[in-house]
Amino acid sequence: MDWKISLDRYLTTPPDDGFDGWCEDVLGNKITDTFYNENEKWIDEYDGQCNKWLNELFRRGKDTTEAAQMIERAFKIYCL
Repeated sequence: MDWKISLDRYLTTPPDDGFDGWCEDVLGNKITDTFYNENEKWIDEYDGQCNKWLNELFRRGKDTTEAAQMIERAFKIYCL
């Protein structure tokens, strides 16, 4: 492979830190269906509060079940 092509792929492909899969598991499998259905618009906001909480929980190394529970609890406390 040409070194220029290799360098281009290295510079343009973001590293896979596991965040996307972790988020999919939290929002797709661990968060309750009731909570998701009632607050889908709030969850889907790209730069909204849910996204900020997800980033912080991932950074702190929380597992997906704990993260889902924390998001639901925090929403009930701070967003209602």
